[in-house]
Formats: sequence, structure tokens, C-alpha cells
Amino acid sequence: MSAEAPRVQAEGLGKKLCRDPRRSLLYAAADLARELAGQPRPAALRPAEFWALDSISFELAAGECLAILGPNGAGKSTLLRLIHGRMRPDTGRVTVRGRLAAISDLGLGFDPRLTGRANARHAAQLLDLGAAADRSLLDSIVEFSGLGELADAPYSTYSTGMRARLGFAVAAHLEPEVLLIDEALAVGDTAFRRKCLRHMARLAESGRSLAIVSHDLYSLQVLCPRALYLDRGRLVFAGATSDAIAAYLEAQRGEGERSDPTAARTVEPSAERPVVIEAIDLVGADGRAPVSGEPAEVVLRYHARDAIEEVPWFFQLVSADLMIEIGAGIGALESDGARLEAGRGELRARVPKLPLLAGTYGLRGAIVDPYRRTVLALHGYQETPRFVEVRSPADEVARLIRLSRALVEIETERRPVAAAAIDVGAARPGGAT
Repeated sequence: MSAEAPRVQAEGLGKKLCRDPRRSLLYAAADLARELAGQPRPAALRPAEFWALDSISFELAAGECLAILGPNGAGKSTLLRLIHGRMRPDTGRVTVRGRLAAISDLGLGFDPRLTGRANARHAAQLLDLGAAADRSLLDSIVEFSGLGELADAPYSTYSTGMRARLGFAVAAHLEPEVLLIDEALAVGDTAFRRKCLRHMARLAESGRSLAIVSHDLYSLQVLCPRALYLDRGRLVFAGATSDAIAAYLEAQRGEGERSDPTAARTVEPSAERPVVIEAIDLVGADGRAPVSGEPAEVVLRYHARDAIEEVPWFFQLVSADLMIEIGAGIGALESDGARLEAGRGELRARVPKLPLLAGTYGLRGAIVDPYRRTVLALHGYQETPRFVEVRSPADEVARLIRLSRALVEIETERRPVAAAAIDVGAARPGGAT
């Protein structure tokens, strides 16, 4: 983290909300009266109140992208509102150093009777982006939105995606030191989302600080090295985004608590279940984290009741959100199947050049009965898979490829192209021979 003071510093933030609208108005009036009288707000919960945020502390440094993730109702948007100053905390405090802006509710306040360009002009004026009549500013907003000639059509004719494009295009021209982004990564089509990702990456590179709330887990891990995972108003985990995503997905699949995915499982083999896969992992050279484009190895640890000859096994890689099955690898075929020793052992499969781009992935494994052609053991299918983080090579091309949101890099052969000699005179009618 930077040696300079953090751009955002939250200390013990807490915010109470009320489920009863009538009581909420009464409590708000009572709290205002207390503040005017110089008295603190009540610390204890009143009837129908709950802690939307409870004792949240963190820092956001200059040039840092911070992901904020968690299920609906976790308190993510409430946290951004407290940072933005749209809500006051009941406990703790938040300090913001530098100009602050927020991107949320894209398109809110646009007039459906006006054209997209006219709405952009008014929004630019309200957001103090410069002279509202500055044609270069408006042209830049329209170009970013990709609306083209449709910028001069009435806003009421726009689709939801077009409205989101215009809203984000206006917001993209904000230049604060701290930018809060609430659910704005899912706007528009795939090409436009890539443009938004590249823009936010450039903002961070220029020294601006971003706090991003989103359910788009892949985009979060592309942009943000660090994350906060919230659930029911509490900070469950703070650290590397890949670990935060793993903890979040594990909880979403019903595990309830974050566990060490490398820890051995305690299930013992039996007559009905002769083999148990205790763990599976993807490692790079010398046991370090795997790196995109470099050799890696899949390591499967098992516990077998008896020795078994010529056992086929395979592994599968899936996206972090478990929605995309990226590919599978065969550890051993029937012709050269692995031998399982009685007791605990491990199987290994070497990947000469890991094709996965940098990011977080799920890893599953399976061992097959060589005689019955049925599955002997599974890992990561009924339960949470092993989440592994693939790192990026430290070069500019790899960073740009990562921003493409792709999962796999396609290997190509780069051959020099020889320049062909052209006789210009012969190519012209009547030219010299």
C-alpha cells in the first residue's frame, strides 16, 4: 500500500436501518432532534431496526481498485452511500481525501423527451464537467457511448442497453481522486463492457482510487487485486480478490463458512466407497502459484481402501462463477492407467504450457473404475471445487490480454513475413521490361 495517507479510511463503520417505514420516519426525526441538541444517536437497536453494516474498517490507497462483493442485502451499496456522504453512519467514521464521485443508477434523471446528446449536455453541466456547450466534450461522450447517429434520437426510443451506454459515457468523463462504482460493470454489450473495463484500469493507472460493487466476479478479479467480502452487514473476509471470490462462492454453495480448500477431507474409504479424493491442486514450478503460459502440474491426493491397477483419472477446469466449463485434461488413459496404492497417495499430470489467462478458476477431479467404467471418486462436483489463482507473466502484452476478459490464450506461431519484390515498371501498362 502507498506510503501516503489512504484516499478512503473507514474505522468501525456501522449503519442501522429499519424494516418498518413508519418507524423509520419517526426514528429519523428523533435522531435529527438529538443531533440538533448535541446528543449522540442511541447505540442500541430499537424495535424493527437491524445492522445494515456493523463495525466495518478498511483503507483504500491511491491508485488502488478495491472490489466489494457479497450476496444481495450484504450491505455493499450501503457502504458506498456512507463513503459518498449520502448516508450518515451510526457508529464509526469515514475519511475521504480528495474529490469524490459515484457512478450508480446510470441514466437516472435523463429526460425522455430530449435527445441523447441534449441529455449528455445537461448531465455534463450538472456534474460540472466543463462548459455545457463545449462541443469537444459532447463529441467525446457520444464517441465513448458508441451511439453514433442515434445520439440525436429521442432518449425515450433507447433500449435499456443504449441508456446504460449513455449514462456510463457521461460518468466516464468524471475525473475525481476517488470513484465509487455501484453495479455499473454489467452495462451494455460485451464490447462496451470491455471498453468500460479498460477505462477503469486506466483510471487506476493514473493514480485514481476505485471502489467497485458488482456481481460480475470475473471483471472484479481482472480489475481489483484486493477485495472486501460482506455478508449480512459484516466483513467476512478482506484480502486477495481470488480468495474473497473463493470464500463467497463456497458460502453460496451452502458451505456457510470459509474453509481451507487444500485441507485433507476426513471421509474414510469403505467397501461402498473404496476410493476418496482428499484434495486436488494446480501448481507451478517449485510448487509456486501457476503462471499463464508456463508449465504446471495437476496434483490429486487420494485415499484408497485397496490397491487398484490401471485406473483412468481426469480433471476439469471451470470459471470462477462455475458457469463455464473451460476444459478437461486426462491424467491417465486405460492403456497406461495409474496404479492406486492402498492407503494415501497422489497422482500427477503435467501441463507443458498452461493456456489459462490470469484469474481464478475452479478445479475438479475424478477417478474411474477401470472394469465397470463407473466413477470411483469425485472431487469438486457435489461440493465446492478447489479454487486456484493463475498469475500473469510480468509483461505489458499479458496485461492487455487479461483485460480482454478471455479465459484461455490461443497459442499461435509468429512467423516473419518476407517482403515481396515488385517491379513497378512491369506492373504499369507500357512500363519498361
